[in-house]
Amino acid sequence: MFDFIRNHQMNIMLCLCAACFTMVVMLLVTKFLSKRRKWILIAMEINATLLLFFDRLAYIYAGNLGNIGYIMVRFSNFMVFFLTAFSVLCFNYYLIDLLENEGKLTAIPRRLIFTGFASAVGMLLAVISAFTGLYYYFDSNNIYHRGSAFIVAYIIPVICPVIQFSAIVKHKKSFSKFIIIAVALYIFVPIVCGIIQIFTYGISIVNMSMVLVSVFLYMFSYLDVNSAVEKAHEIEIQTFKDEQKKMMAIFGQASEALSTVIEENSESLKGHAERTANLAKELAKRSGKSEEDCDKVYYSALLCDAGEEALSCIKVYPFLVETARYVGKDYSEDIPEFSRIITVAKAFDSMINNPEIPPFFVRDYFIREAGTKYDPVYAKLIVQILDCETNSGYFEKTVEKKQSELVCKNYRDAVTTGIDILQNVTEISFECEAESSAVFSAPSIILFDSSDGRVQRTPETIDSHKYLEYGEVWFDAHIISTGARNMEIRNIEEYKTVPASSENTASISDRKESSVYKIIACRYEDHLLIKMMSTQKAFEVIVALPSASKSAFLGITGENVHIKNIKTEITDRITNENDIPRIAEKINYIDRIESDVPNVQIVKPLALFTKGIEIKESMKIYFHAQSLPDANLVWHCPYIILYYSDDKKVYGKNYREYAMIKFDGEENGSNEYAENDFLMRKTENFTNWEDWEAHNKAGYECQIEFIKNGNEVTLRTQNKGIYIQNTTRIRNGNKEIFVAFSGDQVALTDIRIR
Repeated sequence: MFDFIRNHQMNIMLCLCAACFTMVVMLLVTKFLSKRRKWILIAMEINATLLLFFDRLAYIYAGNLGNIGYIMVRFSNFMVFFLTAFSVLCFNYYLIDLLENEGKLTAIPRRLIFTGFASAVGMLLAVISAFTGLYYYFDSNNIYHRGSAFIVAYIIPVICPVIQFSAIVKHKKSFSKFIIIAVALYIFVPIVCGIIQIFTYGISIVNMSMVLVSVFLYMFSYLDVNSAVEKAHEIEIQTFKDEQKKMMAIFGQASEALSTVIEENSESLKGHAERTANLAKELAKRSGKSEEDCDKVYYSALLCDAGEEALSCIKVYPFLVETARYVGKDYSEDIPEFSRIITVAKAFDSMINNPEIPPFFVRDYFIREAGTKYDPVYAKLIVQILDCETNSGYFEKTVEKKQSELVCKNYRDAVTTGIDILQNVTEISFECEAESSAVFSAPSIILFDSSDGRVQRTPETIDSHKYLEYGEVWFDAHIISTGARNMEIRNIEEYKTVPASSENTASISDRKESSVYKIIACRYEDHLLIKMMSTQKAFEVIVALPSASKSAFLGITGENVHIKNIKTEITDRITNENDIPRIAEKINYIDRIESDVPNVQIVKPLALFTKGIEIKESMKIYFHAQSLPDANLVWHCPYIILYYSDDKKVYGKNYREYAMIKFDGEENGSNEYAENDFLMRKTENFTNWEDWEAHNKAGYECQIEFIKNGNEVTLRTQNKGIYIQNTTRIRNGNKEIFVAFSGDQVALTDIRIR
């Protein structure tokens, strides 16, 4: 490499001179540097250019015995040594400028004062050497030779930069990485080259490196300024965003204040605007809208009740008026999308916060009205939100702390929240104090069904919560049967103390007070067994419900009583078929012809399933479907379940559910096991949901077509104008795919595979 440099160093020097001079021109026209730093860099670039230029002349005229040669050799060598020391001085000024500006120093560091003085001494020694031969001398052939003190010429260019660098290191936190790199290169590259040059006589690699690092100094200064500009731009943008957020926060607070003023005269509307706004924003987010659009939906919903005239004053956000104009209108693609979102959110909030409207009715309502009153996309999303939040208890109106006591003067003045009667045995105990002045005083229980688990009193809530009262029972074995198919009292025992605990009773402390009461309740399908005990009497009540699909709750009440210390425990004991004597015939809707798969009657959501059927490449399944008499919701219909399990059973070993599709057009979407492309449309045969429900209750023949291709299954079916098509792609490539049928409030019979 050194031979190459030696052979071509004249050309290399010329190229570097040109490059360095180009930097000078660029610095002259540049505007991104301060005036002082700009001229310091220009001086450094000119110095480097001249240094290499004179070094090149010294080589060119070496050995030239003419007058010009004699002068040029001496003048050029003098300039090389002089400019080398001068470069240290220029760099010193550059560092001082850095420390005063970026480093914010008010006083020049003493080490830089020293290096500035030392560089001046170096220039003076270069002058002395020109007349004394201290650093170099020339022979009779006009050839340059190193002098006896040649090594002294390297002391200042080596020691001073090291001292200068120490000043930068001390204040390095004030400088960018580009400045640190540029300074390090400017200092250490020439030093390394100087050490090498001591052993490589005849090559000017030091001066060439000086030019090269001078070019780098400009380049890194440009990069530093560019980085600073970018940071400043980022800060400016962030400041703008922060200001924008502050403005939006102010606008939001003003909007909330305005919505509060609008609602202050109506107790029922308080919080409605904010809840609607949050829900509308969530709908927009779930549909994939940008953060900006989500915010627009939020503020539009918050202010939509202010009126178009008031909103038209907000000139900055014209979308507020446009959105508010169409909120509440029946669905149409011509209506702005923000309005469609808010219409769904507004109606939902009004309904879900109305104590007289149960969540299941809200769900049913949005399924029925999707595509007519409401945008089907957002109606479907609101149903998904309702399902999710209901499962978490957020919208569950039956969730409340069970009362531990109540006071009843007149009969049924107060009734506890219903205690759900389950297949698990439930044990209830309480104490009852009679009103001393009352002629009659006694506790009793009410057996009922209600969507919110509470006894209803008004015609409106009785209708909305589908309230049905089965009967009333007193602890003296007196009963009133109303909505039950049958009620019977059995095994009456007369005694004066509460019976001791046994396997069939929970332990009650041995007390002689006449105020201790005990109830044990359980159910199997459509029959209830209630065991009631007091200090005077114990007996059993058997209740035949109208159907197995009905829920059953037990509420405690009484007349002229103070009931306290109510305790409820659901035990691990499970009621079996033989535990409750049957007092009414079992209601059976599947006593029909049975074909390839056993018939099933499903009285609760997904309570039973048909056996699994492996899907073949091309197959059709036929069956007769009939909604049960208690069915009154659109999803009271058959369900299709695509899945895999090792034992071919739904929820069996290694169960993986790929799709669940309801005949009313609902589906569970894609999951970790499968991707589903779902299509539901209403054909010309669809009239309305009432006719659709009547069709289901009358019973109909259903046909489902399956086409399987590898790990992909497509199914198609149609029921009274509801056309369903779904393509399921199994993610893990599983070849075995099974189908089973279930539903809610439905009987499936005569199941045939073709």
